[in-house]
Amino acid sequence: MIMILLDREAERFMLRSSPMEKAEDIQALLDAELRRITDEHCWQKIRELLVSPQPVEREWDYGAPDERFTCWTILEHPPSNTGIAYCAQGFGPSFPWGLVFLSGPHMNIGMDSSWYTSLEEAFRNCQAWEGPNPEGYESN
Repeated sequence: MIMILLDREAERFMLRSSPMEKAEDIQALLDAELRRITDEHCWQKIRELLVSPQPVEREWDYGAPDERFTCWTILEHPPSNTGIAYCAQGFGPSFPWGLVFLSGPHMNIGMDSSWYTSLEEAFRNCQAWEGPNPEGYESN
């Protein structure tokens, strides 16, 4: 068990140390996140909404003027015009999974309250999730 935890920490450190630039890298990260989800209903719903990782340049409102980061859209929920993206920058070092708009006037990275430590946590806070959360569950 200790080795598994060390492997997870090493994986997170490596992924946070260098920005992701290839869809294959994002897919590997996504696959690792999916393996961590133990709730079958949650896992299945995420799988239904996944898309091939797509890079989207989004404005970072907390840095230099016109600063932008690549956020990889990995999940789309068209009825709500929202999705989940991975970004190693911005809030990414600590909270790399974010709730984002798919189109329209609010295509920036958004606020810190919309970014999470794991894919599962982001999904449990998105509009597509209608299932129950585990007893005592709190995000962030």
